[in-house]
Amino acid sequence: MFAGEVDLNTWYKPKIDKKTLKELSKRSDSKGLIDISVFIVALLLSGYLCVVSWGTLWSIPALLLYGNIFYCKIISIQHETNHETYFKTRALNKFFYHITSLLGGFEAVRWKWSHFHHHTYTIFTHEEVYDYENNSPKPTEPIRFLLNFLPLGPLINIQKIRHFTHFEIIKHSFGIITPVVKITVPEKEIKKIINSSRLYVGFWLIIIASSILFKTWLPIIMLILPPFYGNTILMICGMTQHAGLADNVKDHRKSTRTVILNPFFSFLYSNMEYHIEHHIFPKIPCHNLKAFHQVVKDQMPTPRKGVINAYKEIIPAIFKQAKDKNYYLNIEVPSTNQL
Repeated sequence: MFAGEVDLNTWYKPKIDKKTLKELSKRSDSKGLIDISVFIVALLLSGYLCVVSWGTLWSIPALLLYGNIFYCKIISIQHETNHETYFKTRALNKFFYHITSLLGGFEAVRWKWSHFHHHTYTIFTHEEVYDYENNSPKPTEPIRFLLNFLPLGPLINIQKIRHFTHFEIIKHSFGIITPVVKITVPEKEIKKIINSSRLYVGFWLIIIASSILFKTWLPIIMLILPPFYGNTILMICGMTQHAGLADNVKDHRKSTRTVILNPFFSFLYSNMEYHIEHHIFPKIPCHNLKAFHQVVKDQMPTPRKGVINAYKEIIPAIFKQAKDKNYYLNIEVPSTNQL
């Protein structure tokens, strides 16, 4: 099953009034433009701190701030525009999807298809429908799991670096097709991935050339490397989505987790912390997920309040799954009838 064929009718769905669902599914150009404008201002301010502190020890915290704002928000916007829900206007979604895919190192054609696959087979482990967005496959490896949160952690994790999106793009640019593409992407789209990947590599080469020309590392550090050193907040938020939970089950309440984040993290993560809700109705814009959560919360598991409480259950589960691949957190769900 490929993109455009996502069928969630056989999965659990909460009871919700059709009129309310229709209202919550309304997209908005103004909300998207306000959100992205705040992001651009935050990016410019943190980028300015990097420039003025360059050459001093103060550049380290400045770069960590800039990198985390850059990477977490870029990827969350990329995700939402892929669903075409960030804006009402389709052209705006497509434009910003390609821009954020380029800046985030997530090649657009590949991720269009593989992400729909993720929604179709969320945390499924069977070979023919394997979910490649499962960040904690079993049996888990606790040390490698913890490396995800460290700046430059992906570079230390030798096993994972082979699958890092930038290196995947380089492979695709040479026509080397990775397993995720073979399983999730129609054959007729593969040529597009190869050509698109070559454009991404060309963009990186232009940035590298500009650094050499102007004799400064800043273009490379600020436009290519944020995914490597600015990964902490995205990983803190993102690893809460499915880690430690059940796989191969058609009930997102058991395979997916909702966490209540602080406003700063929630902004950078574009409300994707309401992740059960997002998987149940992926066409509800991120701007409305909090409101949707309030409507259906009595039918959902109790959300974890803050990342600390979430990781209090995740980390022990990761260690247990390292020894027993059949272990998972058995989440209590309210007894409700499906629609």
